[in-house]
Amino acid sequence: MLTKHSTFIQNINNSKGQVALFIALIFQVLFLFFAMVINVGLLVHHKINLQNSVDLAAYYGAMKQAEGLNVIAHTNYQIRQSWKLLSWRYRMLGSAGDFFEHPYNKTTKQLQNGDDDAINMSAEKFYNAPAFCITYVPFRPMPPGENTCQNVAKDSGIPLFKVPAVMIDLPGISYAVRNLSAALRSNAIQRCKDFGSFNYVMLGKFAVAYNIDQANRMLLISYLSQAMSPGSPEADFYDIDGKSVATGMKTTLVNNLTSANKSSMGESDFKTYNSLGDSNCNKVGVQAGAPAKWLAPIKIMPGFVYTDTTCGDSIKPLGKIMGTEAGNLPTHWQETPMDLQNAVKEIIPFIGMRQPLQNIYNFSLGVEKNPWCMAYVGAAATTRPKIPFSPFGAVELKARAFYKPFGGRIGPWYFDKWVSRETPGRGSGPGQRLDPNTSPRIYDVGNVGDPTDPNRAPNFSRFTGDTLGLKSRRVLFQYGRSIYGLDGTWARDSNLQSGKAVGASSIDESPNFDHWKHIPFHFFEKGDSQDILAWDSEKNQPSRMRELELSAILPDAYDLAYYSIEPNFYQTYYTRIRDGFLKGPGAGYYNEKKEFLGDIGTHKGFNTGGVNYDEFSVKDQYAVVEKSEHLKAQIDFKNKLTYISQKWENALTGWAPKNLMDYSLDVDKFGKCATYPKGVDVNNSSANTTVPTSGHCVSGGSTGFSIKMVSSDFLKSSIDDIGGQGVSGPILNPPPDDF
Repeated sequence: MLTKHSTFIQNINNSKGQVALFIALIFQVLFLFFAMVINVGLLVHHKINLQNSVDLAAYYGAMKQAEGLNVIAHTNYQIRQSWKLLSWRYRMLGSAGDFFEHPYNKTTKQLQNGDDDAINMSAEKFYNAPAFCITYVPFRPMPPGENTCQNVAKDSGIPLFKVPAVMIDLPGISYAVRNLSAALRSNAIQRCKDFGSFNYVMLGKFAVAYNIDQANRMLLISYLSQAMSPGSPEADFYDIDGKSVATGMKTTLVNNLTSANKSSMGESDFKTYNSLGDSNCNKVGVQAGAPAKWLAPIKIMPGFVYTDTTCGDSIKPLGKIMGTEAGNLPTHWQETPMDLQNAVKEIIPFIGMRQPLQNIYNFSLGVEKNPWCMAYVGAAATTRPKIPFSPFGAVELKARAFYKPFGGRIGPWYFDKWVSRETPGRGSGPGQRLDPNTSPRIYDVGNVGDPTDPNRAPNFSRFTGDTLGLKSRRVLFQYGRSIYGLDGTWARDSNLQSGKAVGASSIDESPNFDHWKHIPFHFFEKGDSQDILAWDSEKNQPSRMRELELSAILPDAYDLAYYSIEPNFYQTYYTRIRDGFLKGPGAGYYNEKKEFLGDIGTHKGFNTGGVNYDEFSVKDQYAVVEKSEHLKAQIDFKNKLTYISQKWENALTGWAPKNLMDYSLDVDKFGKCATYPKGVDVNNSSANTTVPTSGHCVSGGSTGFSIKMVSSDFLKSSIDDIGGQGVSGPILNPPPDDF
């Protein structure tokens, strides 16, 4: 019989199994919590991985979009430089022969007629629209003692403007324009008849060469912009290497996904969105040769005046509008030597406008970016990764992201406001001209601007707020002196009030008409030099006149404010476009035998003096100007032409952050380069490199477009001042709600 004591002891002994049971019960709860932690952790891990991968995919697409924008921006700047070259040739070369109003006194070699910047209002027509005259000494082969250009001011400023008749298009050129200088070696009476025709042809050559040059570049912009702007936002688009951007985005996504995310994503689970494919902004419906709707060509109608001559007992200069009608043609052109007659005939068809007005061979200042069409790229993906211990099986994860290029500048609008968001493609306005010195813009035949507009003749602003451009007496004096200074033996014949050349330059016989005999038709096709600048073909070397032309087109304060300029365009972008895009989606560019033009100053097949003219870029433009002894002796850039940039690093005006945690602009990097690419000598930073980088700079300032993340809320909101000060509203191409 058990006693109470023994029962108690037995109960104590039997309680030993209770702890094990408790632990077994607790383990179930602990395991549940453990599985939950693993489940949530893996879910978060896969979600973060998916979002990061989508971010990278969208970033990749925006980066490729930015590269396209950078090429378009620089190509637009090439057109700006070509326009500056035409304006300089028209105003500097065409007016320096004047002896009375031009600020360079040919006797004293000093400034004449007062202030060295403001124009003389009593001779306002001379500054607004000088009568182009290039038949003066020291140009060779002008004979000594003759100068039909001595009173250009008197014949300038013919009331402008009647639009030249619509003429034929450029294809089918017969290339009759050859060396015209022989015509000026004939007797004095015949020379009188020749001078007007010669001025007409030389000015025509400069104008037509510009139109061909800008047309080739506009065509490249057209092909690039259309390749970036498919028929819908979901359609694929192409980068400057000619590759599919959608493929690159998906590859970027997949290569960064976890195994579970990757294996659970189907073909239809990844979507891309290209804002430039929106129907308001894409390429659908645009005319042949025109850019996509998010770019608007800036078509203009400049007016030119040239010096004609009537011949009787003496040479009588006569200013005329350069046109195609009989009254605008040189008086004696049909009495000139056959070579000169043929040259006039050759030029006439290319002076007038062509239909339609958007024809790429009509005068253009390039393109302007429609602000209502915002460039951005979206990416969205869905995965269903299998997660251990998940009570619901596979979980569906979604992620999306939007990135956009920013910080770059394709170029200025024509007007300071872009009010209408409903007519993409037409252009900015109404408002004030951002470049008040440029020629009137045209929209249709009935709207060519004010016929008395003093800014019809080619000109450009040198800095923001500039009211003179190349009208400036300071500019006229500096370049007038440099033109005459090309011939160190030139002296004035005071009795004849004309120029006389004594001896000849031993270097390249500059200034010389023959140095432009390759334009307007012998520079842009396959096998041509691609060179629109003066060139000494006799000695096959750069002409010193070329140095003047390069100095005139260097980036100035206005350019640096409104354009993204790539200093090393050839190595950074040119080869990729040539070997990629133009052999793929842009192959149609070559249909008319056009050559893909590099930066102005390129001369294929020539390499000398440490400059490779095959790979010529903006940095090389700076290098040539910097090394020119003639420019150092004749032009005061430091004190007089201060608006002209003297270092290519000045072009590094893009957005550059202080660091990864501070994205505000670092002003200490602005316009400077701290670290150059591998292969660049710090003492010769203009040299080419085997490791090209955007902006030709590893650290420091930057150029072109950068990339940033944006939210869908921002893209769907009203944006302040998007169309200029006081013009706000939503963009034309927001993302859809279901993306």
